[in-house]
Amino acid sequence: MNCRRCGEILNANANFCWSCGAPQHEATSPETVAVPVVSTFEALHPNVNPDRHGAHLDELVIASGQTAGTRVELTNEITSVGRHEESDLLLDDVSVSRHHAVFTRTASGRITLRDLNSLNGTYVNGSRVEETTLHSADEVQIGKFKLVFWEATL
Repeated sequence: MNCRRCGEILNANANFCWSCGAPQHEATSPETVAVPVVSTFEALHPNVNPDRHGAHLDELVIASGQTAGTRVELTNEITSVGRHEESDLLLDDVSVSRHHAVFTRTASGRITLRDLNSLNGTYVNGSRVEETTLHSADEVQIGKFKLVFWEATL
């Protein structure tokens, strides 16, 4: 199979081009999953009273995959992601490399995401990235998993 955008030769089951990041399925195809992007922490957590519990740490919310809805707080300086059983965030699917990516807290407190030369790549808001700084509501795709990043609020 060839990429619809750049013509690169791809695996027959590829959802995205490893070279340019273009999606390989029609928007109406059953293989394409639409994930709503929630614009605020309050919309994502309607039962949280902001007067008492408004603060939260940097976190990822798993939006698709077997563990959809799970919140993962990024409390460590480095959070490893992959299929390996010792990963801080275990994403158990063949589309995820054993050591796929890392989330790192910078000296200024920002969170960066770095791909570890994974086979299927790491995507932020639909674009393939090697390393990038994340912002609230960024959608991260690792294999078939989609995660939404939320910055800490005080």
